[in-house]
Amino acid sequence: MTNVILFEPANANNPNSNIESFIIFIKSNAFNSKLAISWESNVWRRYYRFNKFDMDYNGNSKKNLDDDFIDFAKAYMFHIHSFNKSKLNHKTLAMLKIVEFVLLKLYGEASVTKCDNNIFDECARLASAKYSKVQAVGIGKELEKLCSFLNENRMTTSSYFFWVNPLRHKITQSWKGYEPSLEGHSKLPDIKSVIAIADIFSKDESQLSTRDIFTTSVLTLLMCAPGRISEILSLPADCEINEKDDEGIERYGLRFFSGKGYAGDIKWIPTVMIPVAKRAIDRLKKLSNHARSVAKTMEGKGTESSKYALVMTKPQDFPWYDEEKRIKYSNALCLLFERQLFQKTSKDFTSFFRPTAQFFRLDINAFASIKGSTNLFKRHGYINEDGIPYSLRTHQLRHLLNTFAQINGMDELSIARWSGRKLVSQNVSYDHRSHLQMTKVLREKTTVEARSIHRENEIPIIDLTDFDSLKNGAVLVSKHGYCKHSYAFEPCSYYPIRDSGTDDERLLGIHNKIIEKTSHDKNDGNINAEKWYEFQTKIIKGE
Repeated sequence: MTNVILFEPANANNPNSNIESFIIFIKSNAFNSKLAISWESNVWRRYYRFNKFDMDYNGNSKKNLDDDFIDFAKAYMFHIHSFNKSKLNHKTLAMLKIVEFVLLKLYGEASVTKCDNNIFDECARLASAKYSKVQAVGIGKELEKLCSFLNENRMTTSSYFFWVNPLRHKITQSWKGYEPSLEGHSKLPDIKSVIAIADIFSKDESQLSTRDIFTTSVLTLLMCAPGRISEILSLPADCEINEKDDEGIERYGLRFFSGKGYAGDIKWIPTVMIPVAKRAIDRLKKLSNHARSVAKTMEGKGTESSKYALVMTKPQDFPWYDEEKRIKYSNALCLLFERQLFQKTSKDFTSFFRPTAQFFRLDINAFASIKGSTNLFKRHGYINEDGIPYSLRTHQLRHLLNTFAQINGMDELSIARWSGRKLVSQNVSYDHRSHLQMTKVLREKTTVEARSIHRENEIPIIDLTDFDSLKNGAVLVSKHGYCKHSYAFEPCSYYPIRDSGTDDERLLGIHNKIIEKTSHDKNDGNINAEKWYEFQTKIIKGE
């Protein structure tokens, strides 16, 4: 393919610069006179018109694409044509027009650097509303290609941009549920209810009530990682964490506090679920935004000028939403106003409302009905043959994710930590694998592995090379092994000071390396590194 012109971004940290370089590169290397008379022309032969998106008919639009966007659109079209010069790409240009329209709608400017999963979700929604199913699916595919292009060439400021086209042609095959041995298990949810929640959550917000948005967002977070309903309802608004792992890959998680004594940690979200988790957090932030702003004003720190702050009744424990977890009302993800989730009653902007686990469960129980607000499933038409709405218990989702983790081979320590569980031994209560699955696991274990599992008094071996290049100093080392943490949380209160291993020359050297790293990070401006430096110093001193 000698006609293909490849662009290589020069600046890894400046999306604007990379976009400008791309446009200049295409202008100087790939201009195709058969496609356009001149770069400045906004109508290329009879093929393309670079005018704005119009919901009724694009031909009605007399305005050209914005100056901030049109050069990129032209460059991208030339780029696409370099791979296949004989094929017209009307869907590509239609996709670009929708992207510009959504950027202007949401940000007031058509800057390509602002493209992210939310922007592309809205683009897919508009494509479905305007075009036929076949055309919309094609535009969705073009959005996927653009997503890959922007990522590969570092042209967006989004910390996580991984978009999958939700528009698909009809699929004849579908998942029929768990394997028979798991079907109907009392501690696992009916798969119909899980799929129904996903269907409802995927709808546009304009099709959902505030109660729908709240309930499905909380359930979605429970599907992203095993948690308890109380943990989700007490999340701080700034719960999102982005950190690079040991391989330099950006990971996304939620700061949470376990409901059963595990203390604080980060619940990492599987890559495939990150866009879903982010949408759920964004929706909950939107619902609680006004209430949090009023709470901040009441604390004397906000700029909210609303009259509601003047007449608001202060809760008894104000400003602490959860003092033990150090979460204030102004930073509570699920803080609402009284009756905010009820459509048919007037809201009370003089009182805060803290959703409880019981209030939440009533919306997914088959027999619940609160002040005229019916069960979530009934509101959206998910009814069993016996006329009873679908139903779900929140803890069933926790059991489901734990069982899936067991089936797919996650180690016991990782399952316990991912679940916010203090004791690994508690995993067994959430393991609902079938007899066939369990025997398969045993068959796959070699004789050597089986012996090593039951070997007694074996001393763990620490690979010293693991500590040659530390990503951070939030590492705890003892005679029994080591574990990695995050600066974002307090050092583990269960660390065995007496078994630190500082009396061993080899382990003492590791401790010193960790202290050097925490000291460097502390001096480099990482305020969370200071508490870890103090803790590592206490370990050396044996305090």
